Amino acid sequence: MREACRIRRAKGVGPINALVMLALLSCACTPREPEIRNVVLVSIDTLGAKHVSAYGYERDTTPNFDRLASEGTLFEHAYTPQFWTMTAHLSMMTGLYPLAHGAAQRRRVSPGATALPTLLRDAGFTTAAFMGTSGFAGPGYGLNKGFDRFETGTINAELDNEAIFTWLEEQAEQGRATPDHRFFLLAHYYDVHSDFLQKVPYSAPEPFQLRYLPEGLRWHRTGATALLQKLEERGASAKDRYVINALHDGGVRYTDEKGLGALLDKLAALDLLDETLLIVTSDHGEEIFEHGAALHQQPYEETARIPLVMRGPRVPGGRRVPDLVELVDLMPTILSLLKLPIPAHVQGEDLTPLFSEAGSLARKQAHVDGMLGAVPPFLDHKQSALIREIDGVRWTYVNTVQPRDSEQGRVFETHSPGELYRLDRDPDQMNDVAAEYPEMALDLEGALLAWYAENEKLGRELGRQEATKSILTKKQRDLLRALGYAE
Repeated sequence: MREACRIRRAKGVGPINALVMLALLSCACTPREPEIRNVVLVSIDTLGAKHVSAYGYERDTTPNFDRLASEGTLFEHAYTPQFWTMTAHLSMMTGLYPLAHGAAQRRRVSPGATALPTLLRDAGFTTAAFMGTSGFAGPGYGLNKGFDRFETGTINAELDNEAIFTWLEEQAEQGRATPDHRFFLLAHYYDVHSDFLQKVPYSAPEPFQLRYLPEGLRWHRTGATALLQKLEERGASAKDRYVINALHDGGVRYTDEKGLGALLDKLAALDLLDETLLIVTSDHGEEIFEHGAALHQQPYEETARIPLVMRGPRVPGGRRVPDLVELVDLMPTILSLLKLPIPAHVQGEDLTPLFSEAGSLARKQAHVDGMLGAVPPFLDHKQSALIREIDGVRWTYVNTVQPRDSEQGRVFETHSPGELYRLDRDPDQMNDVAAEYPEMALDLEGALLAWYAENEKLGRELGRQEATKSILTKKQRDLLRALGYAE
């Protein structure tokens, strides 16, 4: 810690000059605000907050994430704007909701959607992304915008880290040679996602795979992602759900240790950790039959609510933020912390006011867009959700929203009664109270439809790209079919 300055008036120095010297010395003695040299954004695919021990999960699945939560700021109620890898990541990068940034299965991100890596590269950062898989997380949809280096990986955190660590060593060396050198890294781990060529739907390397299964437990079902779809059709037993949850959690623990934990150790070993803004989150969670479905198809809490923690300079330690936040908030928050301008069209909010106990956001709701852009076997129009906080209570409204062309342009409608849940009394969303609170349901329905209309308007202004027949290679399409997707 810097010692207190001692000021003594020298002989022959007049009182006015002494005051000037005092002011100058006072400025010189003021501790500098911590500087963020680098930014590392870690995305753990398919990890819902429900399966993270820092959020109260009964299993110790995420010791490294939890350590970051104790050292930084954890956001208790963070939501994805869409339960799909490609569009959720593009929302992280652009600060825009999916309908505004325009990317969908056959459509690239809109040309007017400014990407965070582009802004950081323009500000002098070296930028790189290492994505744990290709397909919808590849460069075809525009996720590579602004990255000096963009690589897809192996769906193996340890192997993926080899490439990441080599790149980080290069950045550390450049930083020693050039003090002004700075970098932005997007590290994406895919290991928690369901598997497509394994004997079980979630497969982690030993000893992680069986870590949470009681010794002697027998489970005779075999099959990868397709098995989950079969169980969805036929019905999963309580034992099925227990085993699948345990297998899934084995992948979570593996990724936390061999992916995130190893990355933290590397940053520390290279003397980069304490000068780096580190953000860890996910694109969406995973359903394990909580509401009758598997994978990530519905906007309930298990899929929509994701973990989010920040640690580093200018981020308070040991803080838990209860406010509703979204992945679209990451881009403006990073820019704000770096003291860079935020594009006017960005829909996300700067979260730095929440670092203070008295801080708040103008927005008191979060949104989950169920219009996935025709991703078989997922229907084009799945259910959407709006989560709103009212007098400290969180409510979720769930309904299917569909677009319709009219003389006034594209409009959005619901065609079925919506569902309403009061999350403080019913966190698992098992008791629909729409009939009990009809005015509340109607109000949230109107807000959800207005949100869609706002996004549609902004998407047109940003110049949504025309759809193309295919922007994936045959190899990528084969991979996606094996994962349960298709093109």
